[in-house]
Amino acid sequence: MDELLEQVPGFGQCGSCLFNTSGPAELCFACARRTMEPLAARRCMVCDRPYAPDETTCGNPLCNRSDRWFSWNFAISMRTGQLKAAINRYKYDERWGWALIFGRVVAGFLEEQGGLFREFDIITASPTYVGPDGRSFDHTRMVLERAAAEVPPGTVWPFDITGEPLIVKTGPTPPMVGNGYQDRRRIAEGPLRDALGVTRDVRGQRALVYDDVFTEGLTLNEVGRVLRLAGATEVCGVTLCRQPYGGAALPGLSTVWAADLEVSCARYAAARGSTSGTGSA
Repeated sequence: MDELLEQVPGFGQCGSCLFNTSGPAELCFACARRTMEPLAARRCMVCDRPYAPDETTCGNPLCNRSDRWFSWNFAISMRTGQLKAAINRYKYDERWGWALIFGRVVAGFLEEQGGLFREFDIITASPTYVGPDGRSFDHTRMVLERAAAEVPPGTVWPFDITGEPLIVKTGPTPPMVGNGYQDRRRIAEGPLRDALGVTRDVRGQRALVYDDVFTEGLTLNEVGRVLRLAGATEVCGVTLCRQPYGGAALPGLSTVWAADLEVSCARYAAARGSTSGTGSA
């Protein structure tokens, strides 16, 4: 692998890479990792938000709310540099070729963290509405389709890529981008909640939801809500990156799901060999 890495131009210059269409997922993942900003060693085990030196409680409001429906999200890196630019080109400039690269990165990450991710019964995409006033393509599911094709031979992951998606978004919703937290929350708990649906039986299943960017988790929380109400036993997230975040710490978590969430976060931390705290340390 080291010899191959010496031959690649680097993440962000994938179009000129000799292995652009033939390289293994492991190579793309290793190449991307060289330029990606890693997650902080000391961070929240719910949302990957870095802790300041004097912090013991996560400043992300959702990590401390009483109605959190997902256990945790695991981001591959922070949303900075070349990765941020590549995601923007893919989502907003419709440079669809990035789906292959992102799919390889996701496949490589799943393999690297197999001890954690193998526990899930289904890996599904955060829903995208394709249609009038929506997107022109399903950018999240397309990445999962590429990831499924790029995993090592003989490897099987429970990707939700055939037929109707497990989670659907039935209409357009106001954009989250550019809004403050309270407005984003109103969008999530209003139009987004009303637009989400589950298409088949998920009772007793653990679901892993893929998305490109995790900000504070409002979208994942609504996806988690609809899945949990449909019978899923646990919902977690995996994303290409985590949006840098700043905010004041809030009171600790108190919820009917609190015990289960704390157990899941502890298992998550142990799987990564981390000493970081949960949402409310």
